[in-house]
Amino acid sequence: MQGVFLQARGVEMGPLAQLVTDGGLQIREVDFACRTAANALNDQQLGAIAVLPAGDPACDRLAEDPRIVAILHPPVGRGALLAALRALAAREAARENERLAHETSDLLSIAQALASEHDLIALQQLIVRTARQLTCADAGSLYVVEATESGEQLRFAVAQTGPHDAGTYLGALLPLNNRSIAGHVTQSGTTVRLADAYALDAGVPYRFNRDFDEANSYRTKSVLCVPMHTPTGQTVGAIQLINRKPRFELTLTSPEHAQEVVEPFGDHDEQLLCALAAQAAVAMENARLVDSIQQLFERFVHASVKAIEVRDRATQGHSERVASLTIAQACTLNGIESGPLKDVHFTPDHLRELRYASLLHDFGKVAVPEYIFAKAKKLPDGRAATIRLRFLLAMEQCADPAERAQLRSLLGRIEAANEPAVLSAAADDAVQSARTRTFDDDGVTRPLLDAPEAEFLAIPRGSLSNDERTRMQDHVTQSFVFLREIPWHTTPWPNVADLAYGHHEHLDGTGYPRGLHGTQIPPQVRMMTISDIFDALTAGDRPYKAAISLERALDILSKEFAQRGKIDPLLLDIFISRRVYLATLQGGAFDL
Repeated sequence: MQGVFLQARGVEMGPLAQLVTDGGLQIREVDFACRTAANALNDQQLGAIAVLPAGDPACDRLAEDPRIVAILHPPVGRGALLAALRALAAREAARENERLAHETSDLLSIAQALASEHDLIALQQLIVRTARQLTCADAGSLYVVEATESGEQLRFAVAQTGPHDAGTYLGALLPLNNRSIAGHVTQSGTTVRLADAYALDAGVPYRFNRDFDEANSYRTKSVLCVPMHTPTGQTVGAIQLINRKPRFELTLTSPEHAQEVVEPFGDHDEQLLCALAAQAAVAMENARLVDSIQQLFERFVHASVKAIEVRDRATQGHSERVASLTIAQACTLNGIESGPLKDVHFTPDHLRELRYASLLHDFGKVAVPEYIFAKAKKLPDGRAATIRLRFLLAMEQCADPAERAQLRSLLGRIEAANEPAVLSAAADDAVQSARTRTFDDDGVTRPLLDAPEAEFLAIPRGSLSNDERTRMQDHVTQSFVFLREIPWHTTPWPNVADLAYGHHEHLDGTGYPRGLHGTQIPPQVRMMTISDIFDALTAGDRPYKAAISLERALDILSKEFAQRGKIDPLLLDIFISRRVYLATLQGGAFDL
């Protein structure tokens, strides 16, 4: 039990002093004319029994202090003393229970925070900050065992000093040996606790490096360094704390100040740090595992993109550009603090998930017939040459020069009709006219255009017939079928397949393959759709069209898509007003 006795000057304590000493309590003599009870208790919130002469004016003041459990007047009887000691013990026991409950709650909160942080550098900074706050340490650092070509070394990962330092990632590699405190702790797996780093025992193998102290006018005094053990017993690093203070918020202003206020780390500090170190080791191993999974998925995603581009060389780079544009939109939204989009925010895991979905959105094209990708005109390959030959035969068979000129003009219109349009356009009446004209094919009268050819030439937009377009559109479903076979739900990016599935859906329900509309389409998919359309318009590598200008592409997005209710006008406004499109047009990258 801890406690403080306050004794007014001139009061004879007699045998009470011996009882107090035997009980492990502290007698403190106070001159109430010069010092207050709060000063006497030194802001430590310790309980106290005051012994004052009856009628002393300080009694009223102390009676209002919640730390005073009893006020006794000499001569103090044993019964009164025993009752006061029991009250003090009960108060201190309750305070200790409350402290332990707070520490338990803090450790649980810390465990949750460590488990949810997957960024390794941020996690390491959080570990050091938390360790310092738990033990009121002024400074702290984290060392991590790392395998290198020359063997295992110690990575000096994070260092923090002062109550407001978020930490600096250093990344320096140090030898893993007994000559440093952290190296000794990591190699031996044991804790080092020092009251004064400048006064090491002669027999210890390690030394304390004073370079930081000398360069920064600092004084390292108390040190606590514990190893980080995984549940399997592997030591993965060490946490080192420096200079225990009465309060974490206290700033050490000089070496002299440190000498005055710094305390040694105690058993309880060591227990807390060891508990935290165990949690930290698990969290770091989990973060490393997530990082390795992430690297595996990165390689898989890029291999998948290459597989798409091998099948469809005309759209090489499309997936990367769509990913860059979509991530650029998401990052832009993260910076918006007012208006209807101010609450839309994406975490790093959300951004990575969106990037994977954007990169893989067209993977289903591996199941689409290759001739469809390369179809540059409305008519299938070779058919335009066949039609031209028919017209030439018809012109040769025609005796009237005016009729031949009409056929020549009609052929030009048919060849123009074979060119795909970016926007829907009505079919030229030349197609119907050609259907009514004939030529002599070795005694057999045949039409200049047959029905399938006329149907191809009547395609209103692009180069694909209804059947070909259906087969091309099926790539969305094929992408989803493929992606859902990957265990995304076991990663921080569970929605990759669903996001990729929606990139051809329109807000008005006219998209495919599911006809989703409105709020059924999440913001991530809406952004991906804008990116996909923009890149399709501006890309110069499509076989069925030439690249159109930036101004024309933005005009089409606004008038043909946003104003007709197909894409989100708010997101398009951000895309245009914030010049997000420059992410690809100027070679920008929003990679993660």
